[in-house]
Amino acid sequence: MASEVKLFAIREVSEMTGVNPVTLRAWQRRYGLIKPQRTEKGHRLYTQADIEKIRLILSWLEKGVAISKVRPLLEGQVSDVASQQEDSDGVALILSALSDCRRGKLEQLLSQLMKEYPLPMFIEKVVEQVDTQVNDPANPLQAMQQALWQSTLIEQCASLVSKTRKRSGRKAMLLSFEPAQDGITHYIWLAALSLSNEGYSVTLLNNLPFNSKLHGLEAAVSQQAFESVVVIGESKLPPAILKQLARVDSECQCPVSLRGSIAAIHADWVQQLKGAQSNGRG
Repeated sequence: MASEVKLFAIREVSEMTGVNPVTLRAWQRRYGLIKPQRTEKGHRLYTQADIEKIRLILSWLEKGVAISKVRPLLEGQVSDVASQQEDSDGVALILSALSDCRRGKLEQLLSQLMKEYPLPMFIEKVVEQVDTQVNDPANPLQAMQQALWQSTLIEQCASLVSKTRKRSGRKAMLLSFEPAQDGITHYIWLAALSLSNEGYSVTLLNNLPFNSKLHGLEAAVSQQAFESVVVIGESKLPPAILKQLARVDSECQCPVSLRGSIAAIHADWVQQLKGAQSNGRG
């Protein structure tokens, strides 16, 4: 008797591969890359072979193959990966929309690309490349393009975070003590979207003051039952804030973590916190 084929729900596949359900559905609907089975109620079910195919798709995307060029590779119609490397097309289209100040076109492009690519890949292959081009000192339109690019990207992230918030049970608080003028607000919102993709309902507090501890933080974490506090930033945090974050972790029993350059800047503090977490919750 043949053994039954194990099937996985879309949320399980997302956790196994790092590709969120929206992207998995886009790969199926728009490009026909994956063909999951369906339950009687229409829910998608994936086999182990589907999961391996998703990982293969990710490997090609990492090599710079455009998502629109993946299907011929899957079907063996072409073997030359180099000829399919056109992932700069999206960047070029975004830069064109920025040059023409076409916000509607920019929104359309971002909506499409953010569905088609896993978030870390979207950041690396789109966001960082656009930032480099826009922030070039030789770019005479730098100020206008930067403002349009960042505001539109932030709006897209905020919309996606809001949608996830309505159906997520776990709560995370994302804090940033970076001034808005530092030009990284769009990365803060991308971090919020990353947490959202991890299944959290995200509350974002940014542009917080450096000069003292954040009054009311412990009470808010406890009263609203946050399960995670994440701090993102590029600048060294003052001792008073680090002490407060350690108290949140220990007294509120809410894990605190750092993202961005501050994770490296405060590496020793992070290790101490992990040790305290292991001793206190082990």
